[in-house]
Amino acid sequence: MGLTAMLVGSISGTGLQMMNNALQKVPLSRRPWLHVGYFFLGGYIGQRWVKLEKELVIDINEIRADKGLPPMVATNAWIKYENPE
Repeated sequence: MGLTAMLVGSISGTGLQMMNNALQKVPLSRRPWLHVGYFFLGGYIGQRWVKLEKELVIDINEIRADKGLPPMVATNAWIKYENPE
């Protein structure tokens, strides 16, 4: 899932720059270093999103355990988290 998030983020970053150039009615390949920069920035954000999501599920399950509730339903299907014990 991390590779998919990175690829989606990278493609979104490059698409953001190309859309910006299209809206300005300049050639899409203008300033190609920004395409590369946004590609890597989007990939980083995609990777960070997966880590943030895992941390959020763990925090929510800790709060639910403190209140005596069971963990969130189906959280182990996509995100492998550690059971707080």
